[in-house]
Amino acid sequence: MNHSRRHRNPRRHGRAAGVVLAGGSGTRVGAGINKAFLPLAGRSIASWGLNTLASVEGVGILVFVVRPEDLEHARFVDARESDAPLEIITGGETRQESELLALRHLADRIDSGAVDTVLIHDAARPLVSHGLASAVLHAARETGGAVPGMPALEIAPVGPEGTLAAGGALRPERLVRVQTPQGFHAATLLDAYEDAARDGFVGTDTASCAEEYTDIPVTWVRGEETNFKITYAQDLLLAQDIVSALGLRSG
Repeated sequence: MNHSRRHRNPRRHGRAAGVVLAGGSGTRVGAGINKAFLPLAGRSIASWGLNTLASVEGVGILVFVVRPEDLEHARFVDARESDAPLEIITGGETRQESELLALRHLADRIDSGAVDTVLIHDAARPLVSHGLASAVLHAARETGGAVPGMPALEIAPVGPEGTLAAGGALRPERLVRVQTPQGFHAATLLDAYEDAARDGFVGTDTASCAEEYTDIPVTWVRGEETNFKITYAQDLLLAQDIVSALGLRSG
């Protein structure tokens, strides 16, 4: 593998910040390192999402949130695999704490208006497309908040004693499997996370905190089947197959 420094595109003066979270371990994948730094078609899983966000018109800043023990890996990604300079910070014990630390890192630029929108993405979803990330950013700017998701048609309500409930209140056609990146108005999201921190509220993702602490109407953007999260070894194998079949490349 050629470790020469990649050509970097000059950063656009976009007012959106992309935040990529890499706080997971590699235990369920069967690896001894954080799964975000496992290789996918010759470069780290994390670099795929980072480079996709870097390619989106309007994204001017990339924040890479990692565990303290992964700083060396993150610096390698910045030096050798990223198409744009990364602002690397260490995260917290939970996803929400890591997101709060990223928002605090951006706080001065959010307060000044230099950053108006934030896209928060999981490093473990490497195959997010440029089109989906752009659509989420556009929708977030239009309405204040946007999340990608796939219709959860395979979900069915369960009745008493573990039986499937026919005609139950749960309507699968109204449910979605939420993905990332999730985009929100930056100042509103920062205030929401600070309020949540004071209350000790911990949500499952960015949207859950926004729904609890803001009045932002969150738009649903149709996600992509290929934008799945790598959790197990078979997920990584599937991602490798998709990269080969579609002729994809990072950056």
